[in-house]
Amino acid sequence: MKTNTLFKTSAFYLLIVLSLNFSSCDSNDDPNVTPPKTEYPDYLVGTAVDGEGYFLTTDNILTGSLTIVGNGYEGWSNISATVDGYLYVINNTEGLTEKFQLTENGPIKVDAISNAVLTPGGFFRYIQATDNGDLFLSSNPNSDGYTPYAIIDLDNFAATNSGFISFPLVDDKTNLWSNALVENGKIYFGSTYGNSDWTGIADALITVVYDYPSLTNPVVLSSDASAGMTAGYRTNGTFATETGDIYQYNMTSSLWFGHDELANKPSVFVKIANGDYDANYVLDLSSHFNEPVAIWNAWYAADGIAYANVVRVADVPAWGDLSQNTGTLVEVDLINKTVTELNLPNASFVNIFTLDCVEEGKFYIPVSVTGGDAHIYEISIGGGANGFAQGAALDGSNVYVNSLLKN
Repeated sequence: MKTNTLFKTSAFYLLIVLSLNFSSCDSNDDPNVTPPKTEYPDYLVGTAVDGEGYFLTTDNILTGSLTIVGNGYEGWSNISATVDGYLYVINNTEGLTEKFQLTENGPIKVDAISNAVLTPGGFFRYIQATDNGDLFLSSNPNSDGYTPYAIIDLDNFAATNSGFISFPLVDDKTNLWSNALVENGKIYFGSTYGNSDWTGIADALITVVYDYPSLTNPVVLSSDASAGMTAGYRTNGTFATETGDIYQYNMTSSLWFGHDELANKPSVFVKIANGDYDANYVLDLSSHFNEPVAIWNAWYAADGIAYANVVRVADVPAWGDLSQNTGTLVEVDLINKTVTELNLPNASFVNIFTLDCVEEGKFYIPVSVTGGDAHIYEISIGGGANGFAQGAALDGSNVYVNSLLKN
């Protein structure tokens, strides 16, 4: 990975400014005066441009245009999280977990940890900043059925725990894919259980819960509301609301499983409460459409509203069709159990890896139209089919925005 000259220069001058600031501290400063808030750019935008990754910082995603190439850090930020002005990136190209300071002049790399040191042979697909003051890294189970993980303390950017998780068997089936949510002292692994060759997928939704951060005392939760993967695809299949309620969606697409065992299973949102699936809550998203559909990514916004990328099965006979303009963004009211199609352009939302951009009643999402332009859209949370506005444009039809974060 490399930076352009602009960022190398800005890093040099930033160090000078910081040293001057520290040397000018007055020991007689009034302790009753609240120091000013540390300033850093509002947003992080990550993109793929003709097979290369770039990411940049900006304070404006609503107007004008964002020029990525030549202005952004050259590298991938699609698997990332931001905390207090720092960006944490899984760099699988170089086998690193990297830490960047976010500045007005762009991201500046300040530290890195070797993933091989964290977990020998480990390869990480997912990263999240937890409510426990740390980062949790994980991947899907390997061919031996073990899932690599690492826990990194944010204060000193050092691993406090790492290794492999061995999930319990369920009816002699193994966990084939997993992704986790940390919430209130527990970690919830949305999962796919089946035979090792991906046949015989469990006829249920399954989540495995451990104590966190000890990763002990596994408990298997099961729901007959549908079947399929509850891990999510690029993004997490499990999320928590402001009230601590936990919701989850499932993946049923034959493109993912390689067969149509789940073709007749509905795409649903379910709820986990009081340590188990809530048998009284099922939002059947499939029932709102007159043809088979699958959920390829969903994101929680606020106030019980989520947004989902719904793909009609007939539109994607082959894997490559997912990268065409086959995704429809829908508003999902988890409380009132309603589903509303937004009148946004159809696009490929499937390769948005990281989307965490909610601010003052607005949800922001990139809409990258294949063969057309990419824009950031501002959506009024709960605003219905037309409750959105087109924001900043990205430079060129070859730009795909794969990460967008509010810093």
